[in-house]
Amino acid sequence: MSELDCDALVFFGATGDLAYKKIFPALQAMVKRGTLNVPVIGIAKSGWQGVPFFIRSGKLLEATCTEIVARLRRPPSVFPTMQTPNYLRFRINPVNEVAIGLNVMDAEERGDGQTVELLANRVPGVNDRDAYERVLSDALAGDPTLFAREDYVEEAWRIVDPVVKLGTPLYPYESGTWGPKEVESVAPPGGWQNPVIPGV
Repeated sequence: MSELDCDALVFFGATGDLAYKKIFPALQAMVKRGTLNVPVIGIAKSGWQGVPFFIRSGKLLEATCTEIVARLRRPPSVFPTMQTPNYLRFRINPVNEVAIGLNVMDAEERGDGQTVELLANRVPGVNDRDAYERVLSDALAGDPTLFAREDYVEEAWRIVDPVVKLGTPLYPYESGTWGPKEVESVAPPGGWQNPVIPGV
């Protein structure tokens, strides 16, 4: 088999026994033999077709936060004036949280509705280490798990460098904000939600 001529590989529709018994082992074998010399970005089920994913990354943003918000497709028709969809929210940084956002009857019972969030979280214990403490401790102990290998960094630059050289516009932004205003034009209305972090 000849080598693939592409920058990255994404598989769609790989599910069930066929994927786990044939496709995934074949991918691993191709990587070991050196015939798959591109990163496998992800494997997606066809049920995710048309579902947008938005990632915002930058330095000195308003807060450091890692979370996934999954908005359910249709808001309940019980409250005709509410168009906010119910959602599930999973946050793993700076705290571990799971939340469910629901449309419920408003406090005055006018039938307008309001969104409430049911929240479960875990407060870090006294023995939990913050990210930098863990990285430095692992470095001193010689554990490379949290560090990018040199070949990975080189491959990332091989993919990103041509995009930068194309003259892709770069937009400055103020420190402590959620980034440049141009980002808002990328996501459709309601497609991005700035994380709310108490105390920030």
